[in-house]
Amino acid sequence: MLLDWLIGHALPEFVIGALHRARSPLHVHPALQTPAELAAQKALDQMSARHAAEKTSRQAALTQARTAAEGIRGGLLDGTGAELEAAVGKVLADAGFTVVDLDRYLGGTLSADLLVTRGPERRLVEVKSTSGAAPQSLAGKLTTHLQKWPALRPNEPVGGGVLIVNHEHGKLPAQRSPKVYTDQAFVGTLRFPVLAARDLFDWWRAGNWTAIQQAVLA
Repeated sequence: MLLDWLIGHALPEFVIGALHRARSPLHVHPALQTPAELAAQKALDQMSARHAAEKTSRQAALTQARTAAEGIRGGLLDGTGAELEAAVGKVLADAGFTVVDLDRYLGGTLSADLLVTRGPERRLVEVKSTSGAAPQSLAGKLTTHLQKWPALRPNEPVGGGVLIVNHEHGKLPAQRSPKVYTDQAFVGTLRFPVLAARDLFDWWRAGNWTAIQQAVLA
């Protein structure tokens, strides 16, 4: 790079005639070039300009796509609390669900985090995070919300719920257990699906809305 700069810029500008005296083929004054040389140089310059413009456009598109994805990626894979809930809500909305923040809707933390609707189906969504393995008590919280829901909104029955957990977020995503709960005997007692936030992210990243719908409405 330094040699290119010296030959292409420094010597022609600051040591006029040096390359000519050395009979260097690397730099010839335009006034001494043939029409074929000038035409080839012009085509090369135009190509470089087009490449620069296309690179700028591609870089802008990449920046825009990365910014849009980062909120979901960071929220689902490393987020907790409100950040995680917002990311889950955005993904479910992208998958075709109508999403309601229940804390705002009910005026307090009276139920699960979200209420999602698709067609005639409604589900309560509880969103949790844990830096290590997910405790079984997380599932108990959703069970309690499902039991209390009829008293809160008797005219809006739900067909069940779904627990979404960003588990083991203290580890790198590739090092986490693929399942939130590995105790199959416990999983068999649950009346609702338990989804890993990593699975939700992978489906969202691939645009697999059917997988998200089926998992939530299972």
